[in-house]
Amino acid sequence: MRLRWIALSLPIVTVVAAAAILRGGGAGTESAPAESVTERQIWQSDGYGYTFEISGDSVDMYSSTRDSLVPFGKGHIDSDGSMYVDEILAATHGAQRFWLGRFVDGVMTDHLGYAKNFHRLDRLPVAKYDGFTEDPVQNFEVFWQTYEENFSFFPVINVDWRSVYREYRPKVSTGTTGRELQEIFRAMIRRLNDGHSNLFSGDDVFSSHSEGPREAFFQTSRDAIAGNVVDRYIEGGLTTKLDGRVQYGRTISGEGYIRLLEFDVSDPEEVDQALADMVRDLERCQTFIVDLRFNRGGEDFFGTKVAGLFTDERRIAYRKQVRTGSYDEFSEPVSIYMEPAAKRFITDRVVILTSPLTVSAGETATLALKELDQAVTIGETTAGYFSDMLLKSLPNRQLFSLSNERYTSVGGVNFEHLGLPPDEQITITQADVGALRDPVMDRALELSKQMP
Repeated sequence: MRLRWIALSLPIVTVVAAAAILRGGGAGTESAPAESVTERQIWQSDGYGYTFEISGDSVDMYSSTRDSLVPFGKGHIDSDGSMYVDEILAATHGAQRFWLGRFVDGVMTDHLGYAKNFHRLDRLPVAKYDGFTEDPVQNFEVFWQTYEENFSFFPVINVDWRSVYREYRPKVSTGTTGRELQEIFRAMIRRLNDGHSNLFSGDDVFSSHSEGPREAFFQTSRDAIAGNVVDRYIEGGLTTKLDGRVQYGRTISGEGYIRLLEFDVSDPEEVDQALADMVRDLERCQTFIVDLRFNRGGEDFFGTKVAGLFTDERRIAYRKQVRTGSYDEFSEPVSIYMEPAAKRFITDRVVILTSPLTVSAGETATLALKELDQAVTIGETTAGYFSDMLLKSLPNRQLFSLSNERYTSVGGVNFEHLGLPPDEQITITQADVGALRDPVMDRALELSKQMP
């Protein structure tokens, strides 16, 4: 899942991230509608650490590790296999209905066409830590073990998680307060510096990621940079779709300008309609600037649909894996495709703008767009948070998230924690902002007049 963490309120984080619980495992194909489930079935995911108990059309969902089985939520499954979460059992949440995917014969498929595999169990696993409890020791064990079994990048970031256990486990006892336990959890994940490793406590979101100076610059200068683009480069202002997530217009010299701020829309039909409207309005443009500098992420399928506006053939966008065992054990890489849109542009050049605030689904969209023959990326290196946010729950009903997947370019390069570098590095400075200059836009306009 793909979103900008700190900038979003917890309910949005929860809904979008929880929709990513079950994204991963293999390329999915459409199956015949599932027959209504009448018998009790137990299914456990391959990777991800989730267990489903299905009785009729009711679904009980558990967050699980080798030693734990923690109730996560309640939901239902329709006759066509569409599975929904109806209630999250976390302390500060409740009824929040959202779609998880289409579950047929042990395979959960999402809007990206990406499938997650489950295997059938005879009964719910017998767990050492079962159900809800405030016990600090049990919560510590489940928290540590969830990362131990799922986090994707210990070797990449050179963190010895078992050493972290040896350091912090002695600090936890039955007398540890809730606040003390939170501080211990924060100290542990701070070692990871991972933008998708978060703790949710009420309305508070703690991210393990430490903001760098370029991120801070773009955060504070965002409105000024965005406003300057409209004032200096755009003729007649911008049209907005999807509550401002999609903004577009024409530059003074006639290029199509597309600003994509967020991809957190879960309905593909809404996305298709917004993009079709944009194609209609910009159909006379021959070259395009796609501004992803402030894209905070959301749904991966949104980004592949954007890339599909610029191609007349099916193309591989990137590849995806999920951790399934030891630190270096992942599922086979699965190709994710961009499909030609029904209504699309005929274009000679696409210039993509990126920055350190291009995050998650904004980054996977960049991976997809870079595969276009007529595309070039400029600006600065992206954030480096590609994996979906795997949402998990503790016995004390607290929610937390982590990265458990690996995305790679078509060429097999993993940019997690590194960020995706542009083809041409161009830095905007505070002096530029003060002088109402945007060297990235200036270069984009130059490149739009050059053939690939």
